[in-house]
Amino acid sequence: MPLTRKTPLRIARAAALAATLCGLLASPARAEETDEAELSKYYANVDVWHFPVDYSVAYNDQDVIVTRDLVALPPPAGKLCFIRFDLLKGEGDYAYGFKPAFLEGPRRETEWGVYVHKRGSVFNQLRSALKLNVIYFYVDGLRDEFKASPPDICARAQAADTARAGNGYWAREWSDLVVHAKLIHGWPTGPEAR
Repeated sequence: MPLTRKTPLRIARAAALAATLCGLLASPARAEETDEAELSKYYANVDVWHFPVDYSVAYNDQDVIVTRDLVALPPPAGKLCFIRFDLLKGEGDYAYGFKPAFLEGPRRETEWGVYVHKRGSVFNQLRSALKLNVIYFYVDGLRDEFKASPPDICARAQAADTARAGNGYWAREWSDLVVHAKLIHGWPTGPEAR
């Protein structure tokens, strides 16, 4: 492109277009996310962290049975409000969420599991796949108008009888070996958001 007086204007327009496209291709959750907006009504600070999960199991692979306990480093101000499971892709035999009551042993509020079971045979090579983002909401600074009667918004969100709230784990297997990992600060972006 030859340099002219209009070149800086063209560069600025191209940069603005690129920034707009990046915003459109980013996670759809980022555009005024409803849970974050709801929590912001009650708390001055809402901090979002996430962890991507992506498994694909063929007929000749090992089953995936993983229990995780994740930590945010450096620790965010405030307390963990709730954990949300955003399913991006689910195929075949899979489960995710908190330990259900029908499995023996204690259920810990920060430990969640994933189960992806192999299926098929040499002749019908099926896959089980699970891709999701686990979103952690931390809150701090309860607004003055709610201090007399603190809301139970966190407990209600986590207690919802849905897979999104982590209450849809149906598999009869659970790993007692807990894998500890570090959360990623902010909303998922790029390929992990889709």
